[in-house]
Amino acid sequence: MGLDAIWLYLCQDAETYAERKRLFIWMLKKLLQEETILLAKNGKPIDWTIEEVTLRFEISFPSDDENLNNGVWFFTDECPASIGWRMSNGYIDWV
Repeated sequence: MGLDAIWLYLCQDAETYAERKRLFIWMLKKLLQEETILLAKNGKPIDWTIEEVTLRFEISFPSDDENLNNGVWFFTDECPASIGWRMSNGYIDWV
């Protein structure tokens, strides 16, 4: 599951774009705090603080649903990072 899937899942829990964005960043922070995910950009792992992640996503996030383009934005250069899921056996499943 990539960032786009997390976004689409959260759409059920929020009525406005601003609320979905807030929930998405909250979920991203939670997954990082729990060390469930790692971040990468262009195939290279990145080691930002949770505050840096929050700031980078808040600054670069599209202004509305139309510009998010049904989640396609998460696969563009404008998106700050992609994620890898940390499996229980130590394997990282990069999305």
